[in-house]
Amino acid sequence: MDHNFKDILHNVNLTEGQIGVILCALETSTKYADSDYIKEVDAIFEELEGTVDRFYDNMEKKKKQQPVAEWTD
Repeated sequence: MDHNFKDILHNVNLTEGQIGVILCALETSTKYADSDYIKEVDAIFEELEGTVDRFYDNMEKKKKQQPVAEWTD
């Protein structure tokens, strides 16, 4: 049985800071890269940035669902 291990997805826990470091390093690595490498990096960017965006979208959605206090102290 042959497996394409390159395509196996893994769940990892990264902080937003760690994601930022990875994205900066990837951006730097594309300076002299060929188009195939850049396509791979673009896909990684999309996934990592999308994860952060979805987190904040979800936070905003939950924040809007919070009841508004009708009194003041």
